[in-house]
Amino acid sequence: MTALERKPHVITIAGAGSARVPALVGTLVNYKERFPLSKIIFYDIDRERMGLMEAYDRLVLKCFYPECEVVFTTDEDEAYSQTDFVFCQMRVGKTAMRSLDEKIPLRYGLVGQETCGPGGFAYGMRSLGAMKHMVEKVRSYSKDTWILNYTNPAAIVALGLDKMFPDDKRILNLCDQPYSLMKSFAKILGVPQDILRARYFGLNHFGWFTALKDTEGKDYFDQLRTYLRDHDFKPFNAEQRAKSWLDTYVRVNKYMKYFDEYIPTTYLQYYMFPEEIVEESDPHYTRADESRDTREKEVFEACAKAEGKDSMDRADMLVNSVFGNLMVEVAESIAYDLNHEFIVLVRNEGIIDNFEEDAIVEVAGTIGKDGAKGYPFGPIGPFYKGLMQGQYAYELLTVEAFMEQDYTKALQALTLNRTVVDPSKAKAVLDDLMEANKEYWYLK
Repeated sequence: MTALERKPHVITIAGAGSARVPALVGTLVNYKERFPLSKIIFYDIDRERMGLMEAYDRLVLKCFYPECEVVFTTDEDEAYSQTDFVFCQMRVGKTAMRSLDEKIPLRYGLVGQETCGPGGFAYGMRSLGAMKHMVEKVRSYSKDTWILNYTNPAAIVALGLDKMFPDDKRILNLCDQPYSLMKSFAKILGVPQDILRARYFGLNHFGWFTALKDTEGKDYFDQLRTYLRDHDFKPFNAEQRAKSWLDTYVRVNKYMKYFDEYIPTTYLQYYMFPEEIVEESDPHYTRADESRDTREKEVFEACAKAEGKDSMDRADMLVNSVFGNLMVEVAESIAYDLNHEFIVLVRNEGIIDNFEEDAIVEVAGTIGKDGAKGYPFGPIGPFYKGLMQGQYAYELLTVEAFMEQDYTKALQALTLNRTVVDPSKAKAVLDDLMEANKEYWYLK
């Protein structure tokens, strides 16, 4: 099938108030031959925030995608009733709740991070409620619409959706972190990213790269592993990253001074070095504030320049070579049954043959018209199995706490989490998070 023969699709961007959306629009323009669209529906419950970017989004699409119909709406029926793909990136509670997710744990000397530890727990509980509602609404119109979920924390959301909708084969949970790391590996090695093929296992934000070859079979893993033992690890776009993000990458080097068999995801730093991270954290200014004052501010300022404009003269088109590329490439691979290779989130079912069958694991695999399929991995060693079983128990108890409104299971979940451990701290932070989140979730 050539690009000219590809049927155009209708997509809905759910969470169109995200500051990431203008860059996603740029990616959709760049991929228009590969993944053509007849209509884009921008949907958010916050019209004001979505409106900060509307003029820019409309201008880019008018200039570079005039054949594509554009709709902005706060009406979920209009958003979901006739669409082929939902690109979902909700942030329930927006930056204000993210800020509390990060600051409340720091009161107790615990890691304050939006997807890991107590902050990730609170965010996950909010996300599960919103995602459940969204899936039910989409399915009230169509069983065929693909839901490509980018809502965090992906591990908790993916497991929760699998428990609540176990027979729904058109929900695909995504994370761009392995994709981003592959881009960084390619830069270090001086090779194109698209020729690299990885092997990987774990849970989302809790995994390890175990092999890296190119499409001709050349093995780069030992070369990369040696480099990361001897040089500071930097992301491919290090010059655009804040210091807190650069510190995150350098801790990969620190981890590998102890365990250098595999290359870890950057998020393992929160589970391996929590006390150090807390010591370095400012309880009054966390990543939520940093993001608001840097990336979000820059995006909103760039979008404001589009007001009243009829052309893109002297205006840059925003793009995101990780988040945007991944989401569009996944949709393309599904729509045209390309079975391209990605790091995927799938139900285990024997992929890791000595791990829980019902766990949502993150492994290398392919994506096509039937969704994601993970490559068989085989058994994992006791160190990795032990770490993953504790983390999976935390994820499962979190999901069950949400579904059953069960306080005890929530307390057990947080006590199991490697960033907490102490039940007295787990109870204190849980009680504070419950109070802060009472508009979103409740436990009894």
